[in-house]
Amino acid sequence: MRRPYTGEPQWAVEPEVGAALADLSPLELAHLLGHISGPVPERVRRIVLPDALSSAQQSLEAAVFTAASTISRPVFWMVQPRPDQIRLSLMPDVSADLVRALYSLVPGLVSRPIGMHVFLEHGPATVVLTGVGADRWAAWMDDFTVPAAPASPPAPSLLLSSLLRRICLFPLPPRVEAGELRWQDGPTTEWVSAALAHPVTGLSVALPLKLAAQSPTTMR
Repeated sequence: MRRPYTGEPQWAVEPEVGAALADLSPLELAHLLGHISGPVPERVRRIVLPDALSSAQQSLEAAVFTAASTISRPVFWMVQPRPDQIRLSLMPDVSADLVRALYSLVPGLVSRPIGMHVFLEHGPATVVLTGVGADRWAAWMDDFTVPAAPASPPAPSLLLSSLLRRICLFPLPPRVEAGELRWQDGPTTEWVSAALAHPVTGLSVALPLKLAAQSPTTMR
């Protein structure tokens, strides 16, 4: 159910949610399957596609969303949202661009390469870049000077964090501009509206933005 939002193949989804789904009560399972009406229990939503729990995590993820929105190429091939972190699998040709844009938004970001992952931490918040070894990380950061002062902080953090956790709905990273959520090509506004309003996997917060699908000729 969450795969269109996160880009995960089946083998990646099962370890994330399989065991927890097996513990659902009959009533919760009926809500999940759409067999009964009414609001979906929050525990069901958290199991299937959790939002970030802390404001610090939401803020860091909002910065990732904002950094990605500056890149006009596919950035993520998979995201794996967890309550306390998000794991990002990046397209190789834009990985360095995303990381440098993120550092420009979040000075003080701490990196910890561990095995084939890099943990980016800002206070208690964590973003994990998967499949990135220490050598590749060093090459990305070669000759890069971290800015002394941050750019304008992204807001609202909860909304942008929630959108990042559903970023694979869009072929290219969307952006928020002039009161609109804009994306190039890809799905229709009707399809995105339905996906973001889904009772189980949709946004948990109201979307105060107008949806705007744009072709290359209408991009401003």
